[in-house]
Amino acid sequence: MPARSSPRERLEIRLVVQRLTAKFSAVHPAGHIADVVGDSYRTFDDARVRDFVPLLTERRAYRELVKAEG
Repeated sequence: MPARSSPRERLEIRLVVQRLTAKFSAVHPAGHIADVVGDSYRTFDDARVRDFVPLLTERRAYRELVKAEG
């Protein structure tokens, strides 16, 4: 987690992992989903405005998981 992330942002990222795990658990192991979310989240480490980071993280991770379904 970035040093500048707030407790609320960290909570929202955990909720992203939960939502995507519920959606993709039949196709991907939970650990893989958490890794994809983590990788997506890290792409926004340098974002100065943090308001939409959880939403953007979820969208990016979702696309990656769908693409991996193939």
